[in-house]
Amino acid sequence: MSAYSKYFFAALALVLILSAGNSLLAREPDTAALYRQLSNLRSFEQLQNPSNKTADNASTTIASFFASLQASDEFDEKVAEVWEGFFDLTFARDDDENFSRRLEILSNEGRRQSAAIPPEFIDNQQTPFTGHVREAIEVNKARQKYYADISKGATSKVSLLYTSLEYSLFPITFVFDRWAQKFRSAGIPVLAEDFVPMSGISSVDKPLLRRGMLDRVGRRELRKMLRAWQWKSSLAAARKDFLKVQLLAINVLHELRQMELRHNCNLSLTIHFVESVGLASRNADRLSRQYAKRADNFYRAFIAIQISGVRLFSKVDLQAQPFHRAGIGIIVNDLPAIPFP
Repeated sequence: MSAYSKYFFAALALVLILSAGNSLLAREPDTAALYRQLSNLRSFEQLQNPSNKTADNASTTIASFFASLQASDEFDEKVAEVWEGFFDLTFARDDDENFSRRLEILSNEGRRQSAAIPPEFIDNQQTPFTGHVREAIEVNKARQKYYADISKGATSKVSLLYTSLEYSLFPITFVFDRWAQKFRSAGIPVLAEDFVPMSGISSVDKPLLRRGMLDRVGRRELRKMLRAWQWKSSLAAARKDFLKVQLLAINVLHELRQMELRHNCNLSLTIHFVESVGLASRNADRLSRQYAKRADNFYRAFIAIQISGVRLFSKVDLQAQPFHRAGIGIIVNDLPAIPFP
């Protein structure tokens, strides 16, 4: 039996064990199915190009992540490192030839899982991460028709991109929520204050204050800015220096808002992600002091997944800007205000 097959069966065994537990975890999606799809993608690439060492590295990263899901005693440094590597591979390495394929697998699996889980299973208290993502998907799908109607269907690609990226998070939110339950059982309220309800978003027809677009130079400047911020923030999060992560978030938020003013444009989703990183880091720092750093590694991973996705989700902002010029508030009016800084 190969090493990767062992990882697969270990992940499958984990799912079966969990299914015998409480009713909440018994409804958790089959992580083994997702692992099999991602592994098959890497295996096919290795058959096509046996000398490609990048494929070996990616396969190890993927296998290590799913193997880590069977850990049940402690969310330690090694687990945090493995998860961080998987998130970087999946959401940040857009120069990898299988980047879009991995996203497609995650998105399709997220759609399947979402459709298979009854609404009553999603409890924002018990599964806060999953609940938040699912609520955001429902809101954006509900507003999709309005935007399509006033744009004569032109906004449909933006809506599809946004919901597809949201669905790609869905399979991963469950593993965070499962661990969060373990921390809460131990009296540590992780993820309790990290998500803002969608109920506070603006009306779909709220007028826009800015209607400009980034030009080619501006887009290049944005990519450079976010790449530098990702690198610095990832290092700080790996060191569990949550105060440093907050300061970096504040600095880049200032730069992003200055860019909005210079170009008279909106970068709402990009700013939303950075604010979310800042909020999570503030909560991580508070819980670290209150509970003797017991949740530090968990928050390192939680912050890492958000950092890794910022440049990817910023593409939604860029695709939405032509419609802002027409006065359509897609994305801008669809995000709740995050209390950070």
